[in-house]
Amino acid sequence: MGLISYDAKEVILEKIKDFHLSDEDLNKRVQMRKEFVSVFTPTRIKNLTPEEYFPGLGKKDDCIGYQLEWATRPLGSIKGGSMAKYGPKEQFAEIKKLLVDLTSLSDEISNFYTPKGELTDKSKVLIENSRKIRGMKSGRTVLGKLLSIYYPNTFIPFFTDQDYLLNSTLKDYSEDSIGLESYMKNNYLFLKIKEEILSEPSFLKKVTQEKITNDFLYKFLYFCFPRTKEPKEQEEEKGQEKERFEALETEHYQKLIHRNFQKLFGKYRYYDEEFQNAHEGHYSTEDVGTMDFLCLDRSDNFVVIELKRKSTDRTLAQLCRYMGWVKENLAKEDQKVYGLIVSELKDIKLEYAIKVVPNVEIKQMTLNVMIGDF
Repeated sequence: MGLISYDAKEVILEKIKDFHLSDEDLNKRVQMRKEFVSVFTPTRIKNLTPEEYFPGLGKKDDCIGYQLEWATRPLGSIKGGSMAKYGPKEQFAEIKKLLVDLTSLSDEISNFYTPKGELTDKSKVLIENSRKIRGMKSGRTVLGKLLSIYYPNTFIPFFTDQDYLLNSTLKDYSEDSIGLESYMKNNYLFLKIKEEILSEPSFLKKVTQEKITNDFLYKFLYFCFPRTKEPKEQEEEKGQEKERFEALETEHYQKLIHRNFQKLFGKYRYYDEEFQNAHEGHYSTEDVGTMDFLCLDRSDNFVVIELKRKSTDRTLAQLCRYMGWVKENLAKEDQKVYGLIVSELKDIKLEYAIKVVPNVEIKQMTLNVMIGDF
């Protein structure tokens, strides 16, 4: 029995009638990868400087991070989120070692997967080393995109949308891992999807088998399952006017607090001042959402602040998710992670839940408006 659901297969067989990807487009992607690989050879990567790896330090054409983030967007976008996904500067030596290992293989599926679809020892070593680098533990974009550039016959350039597309396509899909391990396991499922599509005679009547490359699949699945709201979702949204109104109010509070942050939280400072000042205090992650404020206290411990008009026990769960991500990806061994809920109102469920979470406290937000002479 196949992996693709009946409904998804119907969509795929119908959409192929209208899908077109030019040879020029495909060749452009192939050439872009070749240029990247010819510049960033394993030997070059072994001798990288921080300026040639981390984006935002001045270099562009000779910077891996800049090339991945902006210059090669047609090969799959990883734009968005904080720069934490590239790992911390103090672990640069470990990052270089991981990148050298990652780019020193050949583009053969057997290097990464066993005949049964399990991860090979080489894959497991890459995954284990990625887990030692803060910021790369749970992210799947930077390393995933590098794999898709160096090994385009094995890896398909789906990154943060892997879950969405697999849920749209498969009969049954569940996530049981994070980071590079998740990317590699999900990628194998996409390879099986391609294999199953190629077994459909009615599909092959519309496109020749040799043209169905990983780039073709990448463009085609997005064509079949675009990230737009379904009618059911739109209907649900109509019944959520109150929630949307509260979200707008919270957005207004976010801007007010950001403008007056030092007055309100004099003992805290933003963790990434350049990024957060440009985004009104927000700190983005790849895979667990966007924090309202991510701060460091005077002892250099992390403080995650979650802002709500009315907070519930669900607010606490959301905050704990952010705190866990910070502990896993940003915090050093000697850094603690605290949480702070700031809201106008709270319910009794939160009162009970917060009693057993020692590193989280809640503060009430009140707004005062005064009018006077300048």
